[in-house]
Amino acid sequence: MSQKGNLAELNKISAKLTKETLEKILAAECNETDVKLTDWDFGDASAKGDSYLTVVNKVKLNGLANGTPVQTDIVIKSLPQNLGRRKTYRSTVFFRNEVAFYTKIVPKFEQFLKSKNQAHILRVPRHLKSFVDGENDYLILENVCNLGYGPITRQNCVNMEQCTVILEAFATFHAISFAYKDQNKEKFNEIVTHLEETYFSPKYWDWYKRFHKRLLGIATHALATEYPNSEALKRFTSYKFGSLAERCYKICDSTNAPTSVVNQGDSWAPNVLVRDVKGNKQEALLLDFQLARCVSPILDLTFFIYSCTDKALRERFNEMLKIYHNKLSSIITLLGSNAEKLYSWETFMKEVKEHFFYGIVFALEAVPFTMLDDTQVFDLDTLIKGDEEVNIDDVWALGNLEAQWKRLRLADIIVHGVENGFL
Repeated sequence: MSQKGNLAELNKISAKLTKETLEKILAAECNETDVKLTDWDFGDASAKGDSYLTVVNKVKLNGLANGTPVQTDIVIKSLPQNLGRRKTYRSTVFFRNEVAFYTKIVPKFEQFLKSKNQAHILRVPRHLKSFVDGENDYLILENVCNLGYGPITRQNCVNMEQCTVILEAFATFHAISFAYKDQNKEKFNEIVTHLEETYFSPKYWDWYKRFHKRLLGIATHALATEYPNSEALKRFTSYKFGSLAERCYKICDSTNAPTSVVNQGDSWAPNVLVRDVKGNKQEALLLDFQLARCVSPILDLTFFIYSCTDKALRERFNEMLKIYHNKLSSIITLLGSNAEKLYSWETFMKEVKEHFFYGIVFALEAVPFTMLDDTQVFDLDTLIKGDEEVNIDDVWALGNLEAQWKRLRLADIIVHGVENGFL
């Protein structure tokens, strides 16, 4: 049910979000000074299961500029009203990190690209307004659907054409970071201090431990059922509990490594939107920077490949790596830096060997979620009662995968990792 011009509805999103704020956004978006906001239309919020960490509303602003009707569409991300859910999923930490990305990182990248006449290659939603105090947080972005962007796929896995578009989008994003770091080292080191590790850190082990154990059990069951007595099963079950997470902690703590750049952090297909452009091509835009971090670009690459491709497509694994690295190199060069010096093919492949395990560990969580049908998604506001946090394992109560195609989808990731020496 949409809400028109309802101040109570606005206050539900944030006590700090006012009609005046929306009026200023409408004026700026319409490039007018004398604007009166007449009403705002809150469309349906994100569906259950679409976003566990925050609430997303699409809002239409209507007004008059010198008597002429004006309108703009925005997206407002805010903290869940359910305090138990907010605390359980550490929403304020993720929120603070995403706002830091939009307010500390993006303006510097934009400035840099403008100086190179390449402003158009950073494709993320425009930041319009944000507020962070840990209680009334909100983030207002342009609604990029109006620019023709939409989901790349509604399937669990991408095809090679879609895969290429996404690989090149991440390569471009990482290349901007590489070139900026190369040409503005001190400034880069300063701005990335505003990003914090929101997921893979020892301080969150107690938060993640029980759920991680559940995920390992689901993966082991899938492997044992589909590939009994296999090398992959032996290798996977040989790891001491907690050691895979520890390896992820270590790599996510390497902010100062020479090859560490800004990562999107949650690099699966739902966080990439595309639009058609001339010549039957597509261009992609990246969304959702709640897990943004400064690490090896391999982390975005491996999570995308393992969470969004199937076994058949991974037959073209080397081709995927080349597509990514070629695009990365060409953009670094375009921006005036030496791609061979910053991230040669040899350095890249060395990091593939060292860091690709990360995508397997993160996919153990992501892939079972992508295979839930609509009746199985978790409605957190129903499951979490009261104002106190609960253990995420009590909420995300995933079970063993019952369908063979689902077990294979998960097990084949581990098999690929073992066969390639990543695990």
